Amino acid sequence: MAIPLVLLHGYHSEGQTFDTWRAVLQKQGFNVQDIFIGNYVTENNEINVDDIAEGFDRALRQRGMADKPFDIVVHSTGMLVLRAWLTAPAAVVTTPDGKVKKLRQSLLKHLIGMAPATNGSPVAPKGRSLLGRIFFGKHELGPDFLASGNLVLNNLELASKYTWDLAHKDLFVEPPFYDNEPDTPYVFIFDGTNDLGDMSRIFDSHDQLGTDGIVRWAGASLNSRKIVLDFTRTPTKPDRFEWTDWVNVNLPLIPVAGVNHTQILSNPPAGLQDLVVAALGVNSADDFKNFYQKAKTTQVVIDGQKKIDTDPWQQFIVHAIDERGNGIIDYSIEVLLRDANNKDNPISAFEDDVHPYSLDKSFRSFHVRLNDAPIAQFSAPGNRVVVRFRASSGTDVISYEGFSTPNPAPRTAAQPAAEFVELDITSNVGDANKKLFYPFTTTFLEVRLNREPVPQESPLTDYEIFQFLSK
Repeated sequence: MAIPLVLLHGYHSEGQTFDTWRAVLQKQGFNVQDIFIGNYVTENNEINVDDIAEGFDRALRQRGMADKPFDIVVHSTGMLVLRAWLTAPAAVVTTPDGKVKKLRQSLLKHLIGMAPATNGSPVAPKGRSLLGRIFFGKHELGPDFLASGNLVLNNLELASKYTWDLAHKDLFVEPPFYDNEPDTPYVFIFDGTNDLGDMSRIFDSHDQLGTDGIVRWAGASLNSRKIVLDFTRTPTKPDRFEWTDWVNVNLPLIPVAGVNHTQILSNPPAGLQDLVVAALGVNSADDFKNFYQKAKTTQVVIDGQKKIDTDPWQQFIVHAIDERGNGIIDYSIEVLLRDANNKDNPISAFEDDVHPYSLDKSFRSFHVRLNDAPIAQFSAPGNRVVVRFRASSGTDVISYEGFSTPNPAPRTAAQPAAEFVELDITSNVGDANKKLFYPFTTTFLEVRLNREPVPQESPLTDYEIFQFLSK
């Protein structure tokens, strides 16, 4: 017996954008009565992604589907809505024996991501601009006139706190939310390799590089890992370095040639249509393996893979915090290639495309064109890879201090904090399983420093921000 199939659109869209796919699925034998097309609001400035996810859950309940299995095809922002629904507080409980139970995970059998905004979009901030509100805002006269959905766009922005927190709910958890096993959803991520063409002229040229015009190839899939560089006085790891295993490496991006972000819905090539139908029929680990073998021989995927292989990208999401967990908003981070003569060569590709999150600049996105990074030189004799970090508090009485030795000396007025702190990560980068640069993935990088009061010039006095009065 077929289970229901839900179709979930993205930002500034509506359910009718799935009309083509509904016709395709009907032609392939799907019963129209089993296809449910969602329709939700994004342009209201008071609605966020979590609100939409709650609305999605209520709609499931109204249809009597709240406790029944279903499949889903999501486009763009629909991926964030679905992930928010899966990880909502009501969806995850801890049993008396301390185990985490994911109540909604078992209901979702297949997840098809069409150009999903899994890690946001480089063009999201444009929606809040005047031009964006004219293009995407509500045009009906009333209180929502030219509203473009500020809260949804905040959630969608690159390196948003929302997507950072969401990744820690469904990606960096055990057991995993997504895998190639029957007790987790089977996930398939498709994205087009074309940009928006003439429409792309309204965006910054960087916004279109390595994208389908709206979402990045490197940010669409769930392939992720997390790195922690701990420069605090008492780090959690002796070497100040934590590197998680890759998650969802068996759920790679499937590139589709000849379409962009909108055309993947409006004009899907026949090869893509066949793959989506095949994906919805996967019901075992063997089926899953066979699907990817089939995908590799599909012409639109072969052509798409050729295109992205010649232009590989990776995304880094950086969050800088102090030892209390508060964000550090004024900082710089560099990746250096240090040769045998201790000459530093900054890897400029790491800093060519940087986007600070507009609401909290302790979060930043780095989009790296791997063809421009000297990856081949990492293994040359005598070369080392170093991460350098510096930060400022904006005041002379507080500094951010980093330590790269196991037992740092106490701070004194005569020994001011270093201008920057750095960590040699050569041994980690040299590990075949821990490549720093890996195409079409997102690496979450957390950097920790100490926030410290600065001593006065005289070592005989106490700290300036706090003193005991003399009798």
